[in-house]
Amino acid sequence: MNNKNILVSAIVSTYNSELFIRGKIEDLLAQTIVESLEIIIINSGSQQNEDAIIKEYMNKYSNIKYIKTDERETIYKAWNRGIKIAQGKFITNANTDDRLKNDAYEVLSSYLIENPKVGLVYANQYISKISNESFNEASKNKIIQFPDYNKILLLDKCIIGSQPMWRSKIHFEDNIWFCPQFEVCGDHDFENKVAEKYKIHHLHYTLGTFYKSSTYSNKLFENAERNRYETQIIHKIYVNKFLSNLDNKQLKLLRHSFFFNLKIPFLFYIILIRLERLILRDFYPKIFMHSVEFVYYFNIILLNRMDSDEKVKKLCRKYLRYKNSELIEQLCKDCKKE
Repeated sequence: MNNKNILVSAIVSTYNSELFIRGKIEDLLAQTIVESLEIIIINSGSQQNEDAIIKEYMNKYSNIKYIKTDERETIYKAWNRGIKIAQGKFITNANTDDRLKNDAYEVLSSYLIENPKVGLVYANQYISKISNESFNEASKNKIIQFPDYNKILLLDKCIIGSQPMWRSKIHFEDNIWFCPQFEVCGDHDFENKVAEKYKIHHLHYTLGTFYKSSTYSNKLFENAERNRYETQIIHKIYVNKFLSNLDNKQLKLLRHSFFFNLKIPFLFYIILIRLERLILRDFYPKIFMHSVEFVYYFNIILLNRMDSDEKVKKLCRKYLRYKNSELIEQLCKDCKKE
């Protein structure tokens, strides 16, 4: 394949994914823009037989590149490794267990071409509970209706899903990369970095599937504690950065618009979130409510920016009466030092 003809580079990281890798490659080769699609596969020290399957396809297709490492590395380090050799104008990650509508990459890349100020675009997904279920087979399943892009919602949680597409210049010109230290939330961290410089857009189409293992073996569900820890790191970094760039007038407007979340009784808010998870868990989740920890953390930092020290202490104490939180505890300690 001529490098000048490459429009999209799809980055596939595989570790013990022999069950999915053949279906993943076939799925990518079925894309309508396959003639301008580059497939970069990183075998991150897998102990299964992906190597033989990948080489089988490499012998047939010139648009497949392959990197194999001896040791297992985080998925985000593997993605960075693949991106560094990518030639496409646009980049997307392609998880081995997810599947695509056959024109998904055409739709996503066309939107980026037509909207040069948008840095990253994402769409909705069907939920699949059957391994290697194709997009067409999953088309009667439940849909993850992602919300339209909202900066504060993105600060709280990953609202973009597992199949976004973004401009390669974000890496090679803006020097924005995935943080290899993250194990679960590196995409959430990356998307917050992108949002600081570019517009992000949600397409109201369903263009792929998200495989949700019936045994909850997906990485996100496998390590909930690590997910919570990394999410807290993201809150610390990006909430503070976001609020530090606002003037007093903007802070006051934001306080007026976001402070209403605190008017919901604490325990009632917890019940609402639990009901959402219980009733709508198959929607992963559908309402996308702010987490209660984020509501308090955001408001505490906001009040702190506005020199409302007593209100900061009061909110910290209120939260800690009901729940433990290293984030809130540290803020409370900082107030006492003052």
